[in-house]
Amino acid sequence: MGQELDSLADLVSFGVGPATAAFALGFDTTADMALLTIFVLCGLTRLARFNVTVANIPKDAGGKSKYFEGTPIPTTLVLVGIMYYWHTQGWVHEQLPLGVAFEGHALAFHPVVLLFLVSGSAMISKSLKVPKL
Repeated sequence: MGQELDSLADLVSFGVGPATAAFALGFDTTADMALLTIFVLCGLTRLARFNVTVANIPKDAGGKSKYFEGTPIPTTLVLVGIMYYWHTQGWVHEQLPLGVAFEGHALAFHPVVLLFLVSGSAMISKSLKVPKL
C-alpha cells in the first residue's frame, strides 16, 4: 500500500501542483485547461504503469531498477522552474511568452502550454529509457 500512496503523493506534488500553478499563471483558456488535464493524466498513467511493471524492469546487483521507462514524474520540476522564472520577469497572464494562438476563438491557447504536453508525452514513453544514477 505504501507504493500506491507514494505514487499518489507524487501525482499531487509533481502533476496536479504544476498544472495548478500554470493555471494561476494565466494558462486559463479552455484548450489550456484541456492540455493541462492531459498532462496530469500522463503523470497518472506513468505512475500506474510504474507500480505495475516495476518488478519486470531489470535490476542491478543491489536490487534497484537500472532505468526508468519514460521520464520520472519529478522531472516536471523543470516546468516549475520555468514558470518561476516567468513569474520573476512579470511574464504572467497577458504577458506569457508567445502570447495566445487563435485569440478570440474557442480553440485559443497559449503555445507555451505545449511544454506540458511534451513533458507528459516523455513521461508515458515506453521506448524512452532513462538510466538511474
